[in-house]
Amino acid sequence: MLKKITLSRLKNTEFPTIYNQLLLSDELNESQLKTILALSMAFIKFQNKEINDLGYRLILLYSRKTRDYKPLYEISQNNGLIPISKYIYSFLGYGDKYGNLQTEINDIQNNKYQINNVYRTKEQKNLIDFTYENQQRSKVIIAPTSYGKTELIIDMIQKNENYNICIVTPSKSLLAQTKRRIMKVIGNKKIITQPEMYSESEDRVVAVLTQERLLRLLQLHKELSFDMLIIDEAHNLLEKSQKDSKRSILLASVIILCFSKNNNLICNFVTPFMKSLDNLKVKYTNIDFVSHIVTEFVKSELFYFHDIREGKEELYDQYMNNFIPTKNNSRYQTDSELILAKADEKNIIYLNKPKDLEKFAEELSQNKNIIESPIIKKAVSDLKNFIHPEYNLARFLEHGVIYHHGAVPESVRFFIEDLYVNNPELKFLIANSTLLEGVNIPATKMFILDPFKGRGYMNPSSFKNLIGRICRFSEIFDDERGNLDYLLPEVHILKGQYCFKDFTPKGFIRKTKCSVIADFDDVNENPLLENSISDAEEITDANEFIENISDNSIVDIPSTRKVNTFFGKLCFQNNINIFDIVTHEEEITAEINDLSYIATDLNIVFDLLNYIFFKRMSEEINSNSNIRRLQDVKARNFYKMILNWRMLGMKTSDMVLQMLAYWQTLENDELTYVGRWGDEKRGGFRELWTIVANKSNSEKVNLAIVRLKEEFDFIDNEIIKYIEVLYQLELLEEELYLKLKYGTSDADKIALINCGISNYLSDLLREKYSDFFQINLEENNVTFNKQIIEAMENEKENGVLITEVKINSNL
Repeated sequence: MLKKITLSRLKNTEFPTIYNQLLLSDELNESQLKTILALSMAFIKFQNKEINDLGYRLILLYSRKTRDYKPLYEISQNNGLIPISKYIYSFLGYGDKYGNLQTEINDIQNNKYQINNVYRTKEQKNLIDFTYENQQRSKVIIAPTSYGKTELIIDMIQKNENYNICIVTPSKSLLAQTKRRIMKVIGNKKIITQPEMYSESEDRVVAVLTQERLLRLLQLHKELSFDMLIIDEAHNLLEKSQKDSKRSILLASVIILCFSKNNNLICNFVTPFMKSLDNLKVKYTNIDFVSHIVTEFVKSELFYFHDIREGKEELYDQYMNNFIPTKNNSRYQTDSELILAKADEKNIIYLNKPKDLEKFAEELSQNKNIIESPIIKKAVSDLKNFIHPEYNLARFLEHGVIYHHGAVPESVRFFIEDLYVNNPELKFLIANSTLLEGVNIPATKMFILDPFKGRGYMNPSSFKNLIGRICRFSEIFDDERGNLDYLLPEVHILKGQYCFKDFTPKGFIRKTKCSVIADFDDVNENPLLENSISDAEEITDANEFIENISDNSIVDIPSTRKVNTFFGKLCFQNNINIFDIVTHEEEITAEINDLSYIATDLNIVFDLLNYIFFKRMSEEINSNSNIRRLQDVKARNFYKMILNWRMLGMKTSDMVLQMLAYWQTLENDELTYVGRWGDEKRGGFRELWTIVANKSNSEKVNLAIVRLKEEFDFIDNEIIKYIEVLYQLELLEEELYLKLKYGTSDADKIALINCGISNYLSDLLREKYSDFFQINLEENNVTFNKQIIEAMENEKENGVLITEVKINSNL
């Protein structure tokens, strides 16, 4: 009879009554607590996974309610959750209070789960053993956040010391974090993070690259091949490409290219979730992988829904699939009031739009006192000096609030992340989907103010990935601040100022598949994967792309179009897609052959770009896209202006002032394109424009800061592609090419920039700290002396610059 119990049957018994009381921390008598304990022990013995997990959840709730951890010790010890049993035994003193011969034997046996001074769960150890036993095979590793995937990657590097290995990361921020963590283990050995860092004299290559950078590396060095690829956040492979972004296709393409160079390629896919392993099968390869899926259940989330407008609060239980009204109704008038009341030591607040994110940061900071901390005061001063005295982030930081989105300057983002990690006074991090890129930030509670990601509703994978950012094992089992309550992470979803009016908790649960019995499939929309749902046109376009970026034929389909010119090949290889390359290549090649000059200044560069590329832009390109704007001479003049700032070596604070001065030259009622920061429409339905003259000085300053970051990202990710083609066609002199790309033609400075050091910091290091680093131009490598940080601190250099050196070295 017991074996036939299911969640749906359990829901129709008296169980939900006592279970709801436990969830809400209501008063329970001794008899009720004994009943809960008995039920939990019975459930844990079931073969049904949902019932089994519910039993463990009951134990966690019981422990939180009673502070009696003996049952949890027994369950965790018997089920291989060694970090929990070890924490109870040692840090909660249960070994001294209740220890006996068996617990001492347990403690001794648990030592086999201690790896690199950290106690692992049984599944973590199994994962480590699996990786070791299958070093020479392609693998799919599916494991939640906190399971030590980065350590596994480092172990792969160390165990295969003669292999050329590339870790492919989805973002530049995760790239920098991964590089630093690897360097802390392997020391000053060179790690390639830019294609130009590679030297043909390398005995062994270890690279951490985005797919765009890996593609360029493979194009620049035809002889280079890799023995092992590690695809981090591999679920990104399944995403649907857009007309202006084909990152998932590009990711599959570099895997195919690497395989074409080495048929024995080992390809390791690492992801926190994947329903069907078949969805990772890449076309035009015969990669045969083994897999390890972690099914271990350690954390059990508590989902709270707050309707600020109606004054309602409900707890959603994913096992009974029901909503339980709490006793905290009508208490909070605003989002910030609720968050301040519910906050923990470290809190992540999720919002979708960067504009909303900064707006809420201001609201929250206005409700908090200034922090009287010398470290925070110094950090505020550093930010104001580095960016501008009216920088919002500096102002909010004074109150212990920081924000994190894609338009925060990279060096500033490193700085505030480091501050947040190391300073307990900083309790609030407001972020958007940049957190989904795998960036490790400590937090113990999450507040979701907007259920959207990008232009659509957050999907189940994104939601699971987001909530996995809180209550990592390092927080739960920390020697000083650890807390077993964090095994029940609190996720608060708010229907308030930033949530759409028609939002309903039931709709959210349905779309994000919160219920433990909700079934959902991966959505495979990459036409270069075997089991894609892509349509015929998408598959044809993807086949055409991979065939034309490769030097060898890959797609054995006669109808696949191929370019016939060097120009056409360069366009495909640089991922230029603003017109049909095959249709226009002959015509453009003829025009290029008629040219009798090369570009020697910015004006000629942009004239050539327009003549060869922009004037032919397809009508399918959105009229509001950045690239479409380059058909306008005024937009081209703008990009010439800010490129010139970079070529002059201006620091960020000077560029902000220059942007403000430029805006002063505009007509009072002139619309200026500002993308997602806009509040006006121009011929479309999206607010992508603004009248700068209507803004206050502080608003102008902060708009300048975010737009500079976004505009230089656009230059580096888009415009530089076209400049690369000009250079490869020998239409651009080398010195100007280097200045456009790096802001300098100096080889030593370029080496520092490729290492991750910014333009301005490169000048400072060479001017004042040249004794503390070595540049090897033959190997394209930079090595920093450990004393450089102390030297910079003694000179009272800006903390943003000091952090930038730290993040790009193993110091």
